[in-house]
Amino acid sequence: MPDVIGIESELSHKLSDPTYDSASRFTMVVDLGAIEGNYRKFRTLAPHSACGAVLKADAYGLGAARIAPFLGRLGCRHFFVADMEEGIALRDLIPSSARIYMLHGIMRGMEPAAEHHDLIPILNSREQLDAWLRHCRLRNRPLPAGIHVDTGLSRLGFPIDELQKVVESESALSDLPVVLFMSQLACAEWRDEVSRQQLYRFRKLTHLFPKAILSLSNSAGLFAGCEFHFDLIRSGGGIFGLSTSDDLDFKQSQVVRLGTRIIQCREVEIGEAIGYYRSYTVKRRMRVATASIGYADGFPRSLGNRGHVFIYGTRAPIVGFVSMDLITIDVTDLPESWTSPGTVVDLICPEQTVADMASAAKMLSDELTTGIGRRCRRLYVSAQRDDMRHQ
Repeated sequence: MPDVIGIESELSHKLSDPTYDSASRFTMVVDLGAIEGNYRKFRTLAPHSACGAVLKADAYGLGAARIAPFLGRLGCRHFFVADMEEGIALRDLIPSSARIYMLHGIMRGMEPAAEHHDLIPILNSREQLDAWLRHCRLRNRPLPAGIHVDTGLSRLGFPIDELQKVVESESALSDLPVVLFMSQLACAEWRDEVSRQQLYRFRKLTHLFPKAILSLSNSAGLFAGCEFHFDLIRSGGGIFGLSTSDDLDFKQSQVVRLGTRIIQCREVEIGEAIGYYRSYTVKRRMRVATASIGYADGFPRSLGNRGHVFIYGTRAPIVGFVSMDLITIDVTDLPESWTSPGTVVDLICPEQTVADMASAAKMLSDELTTGIGRRCRRLYVSAQRDDMRHQ
């Protein structure tokens, strides 16, 4: 039998660290060193552009409170969130000189709070623009804002014709300090004519805001070509290892690991069934381990009877449906000493990346990580393993 200690997974070592609360049901390990490596690669690939960080949805489920100040120490000065609640949570965690942009703009009546917390709304409509201008007049001072134009996604942003009319025919906007002018690519990964058309439309409008920072590309747009880069890249899933690229100059580092523990292991006889609705019928005498994670934790229910996990680097199939907070695993072919209660089960690991699991579940990578719930303990490590903290 292989030496269990010798092949114990890296995650197991982390979980056994005395600083970690071993009572946690499951743990996400976030490698800050890998985030740093990806971030620096992005800056290298777009040397004439700033690299901002999109931290909406709690940094794609990885923990914005820990990641934002880390990126701030790396020199990041442009942070994007969805709304005011996310922006307020970040304001005291990053340098005061850093900008926080609210991608959804601002809800009516919340303008004073945005000013108080030094948050910059990205204005997406005439209604948002008028409300922000009213607030500026009440305060008797111009306050910075961003402008989003819709060039082909048909989601948020000013229609092109409306934006041109507002800028060219109304003097009020001339007093507004527009610090960012942006649009969003619909399918940058495809590098097709749709993206080229969006680039053309955006470029034709940039003269409207000569003093603004220009931003068109998200993480995927980085690889569409340098003409898409402009002044600022809005990187999100790319620096968190969640996006894929066939670009030969970019190999992202994996940031996330996810592990849980075995609660119980039992023998099941031929003809018996496993899990709700008896979805798996036993065809040979089996040993089945029950581990502590389920769909209430964000583990994909679709992986029942088709997904797999790893124990000490060895693949083991999930059998039966995924329950609310439990999964059952066929460990028949593993040594019994590997499957005792407390043994670590690797879910996302070098053998099965976020992209692998998301693909098997027919999900996006960031859909998977943002779905992992608050039951999850996050453990942060650096490349040097000297910066270990948990929350």
